[in-house]
Amino acid sequence: MRCVMRCRDQHRGTRDTASCRARRCAWRLAGSVWLGLASLPALPPVIAAEPVHFSTGIGDDDPIEIEMMRRLHNLQLVFALKGSGSYVADVQVTVYDRAGRKVLATVSPGPLFFATLAPGQYRIEADFNGRRQAKTTTIGHSGRRDLQFYWDGE
Repeated sequence: MRCVMRCRDQHRGTRDTASCRARRCAWRLAGSVWLGLASLPALPPVIAAEPVHFSTGIGDDDPIEIEMMRRLHNLQLVFALKGSGSYVADVQVTVYDRAGRKVLATVSPGPLFFATLAPGQYRIEADFNGRRQAKTTTIGHSGRRDLQFYWDGE
């Protein structure tokens, strides 16, 4: 991609310097990447022998990373407190398949948890400070399941 743009400095007229072009190209490239990412369809998940999982927090610099995780995984879990909506972390996550076999057991260090599971029915248990919740969901061949777990505030 070649940028040929001119920078305008109000006091000195028009100039076309390499640093000005580089700065404009960087902004144009960043905008193109963001728009390209936003327009991509959700990718079909790649099913591994062991479930792939990822946990992250919430921050100002994370929206692109979070959107990528949403597109790459077919299960998203969110952990928060009732009422305040404050996110919680260090949640024990256990996933069982339809036959009751444990397919994943881990601790989510952040309030957002993503996993890629084979199509089927699952029971997901989330334990925060000794308080366990369980939900059942079905993972299809395409798309994503979003589940929220809320605990009473402390």
